[in-house]
Amino acid sequence: MAQTLQLNKPAPEFTLPDGNRTKVNLKDFRGKSVVLAFYPADWSPVCTNELAIIQETLEDIRGYNAEVLAISVDNVWSHKAWAQQQHISFPLLSDFWPHGEVARTYGVFRDEDGISNRALFFIDKSGNLRNTWIAENPAVAPGINIIFDALEVIQGAHQTEARRA
Repeated sequence: MAQTLQLNKPAPEFTLPDGNRTKVNLKDFRGKSVVLAFYPADWSPVCTNELAIIQETLEDIRGYNAEVLAISVDNVWSHKAWAQQQHISFPLLSDFWPHGEVARTYGVFRDEDGISNRALFFIDKSGNLRNTWIAENPAVAPGINIIFDALEVIQGAHQTEARRA
């Protein structure tokens, strides 16, 4: 059941397997910001380009004390093969079963074709949802600047909070 997500409130928790069938839980990343990247499908051209750009800039993203978790409804074996072929080193999480449950929770599951929409959710080090980007057209990937702009805002907010403490 989809819930209404609110900014500056806790992001919905989840546990999903990666391509090695290792369970990955969102709460394991407390203390770091998380870029949660929903994408429609492994092996598709737009997703391949989107995740390749994220991979190319991964060290810059990590420079913001952030990690990337990518989620699609593909199964773990597809994720494993695609990550190896594309040299993707960040987790690709399988929302395969129950089919699209996490995508539904985040409000980005596409009932008409059984995949998730292309979307980015930005979660701060405390686990709060700070920003979102959801594609109007899933055939169009976000520019990498969207990720860096959101991380700049999150980092700026944390610096302001630290100065107040």
